Amino acid sequence: MTRRIAITRIEDSEEASSALARHTEQQLEHVRMRAYYHFQERGGSCGDDWRDWLRAERELLWKPHAEMFENGYTLVVRVGVPGFDPKALEVTATPHWLLIKGSEIHDHEGLDCRLHFCEFGRELFRIFEFPSRIQPKTVSATWDRGVVEVLGHIARVRKPDPDETEGRGAG
Repeated sequence: MTRRIAITRIEDSEEASSALARHTEQQLEHVRMRAYYHFQERGGSCGDDWRDWLRAERELLWKPHAEMFENGYTLVVRVGVPGFDPKALEVTATPHWLLIKGSEIHDHEGLDCRLHFCEFGRELFRIFEFPSRIQPKTVSATWDRGVVEVLGHIARVRKPDPDETEGRGAG
């Protein structure tokens, strides 16, 4: 069953840059906190800070499979998000990039002592840079069988009318 996903559309370049920086900083803060947790878990001994950081990234960051292509005047991005409910996903569209993020909790009631690893319930944070400028007001996003599909119309560059150009120079 196809379900719509809410989209935040940002047209202004400065606002878009600020939003991207804010989202990225939030994600880095989660990794920092998790790395510090591992540092404390090891007894606070120095020397393995990179190992703590990389372990935190592996546990928190997930890069799902994706594809991007143009279909006529439309840019299409598809992202596999198995295990994510559509309500847990956030899509932000700007003229130059797309952000898909989400968080899904996965619990192992009673299995923690026997659990060897788990890749469910991760944070999703994926930024896609568009090869062409799009019109954020035209972006739509749907979820179907664990795949998010985002469509956006490619912005057409208006070519100057030769008559208008000539008219400006005369005078």
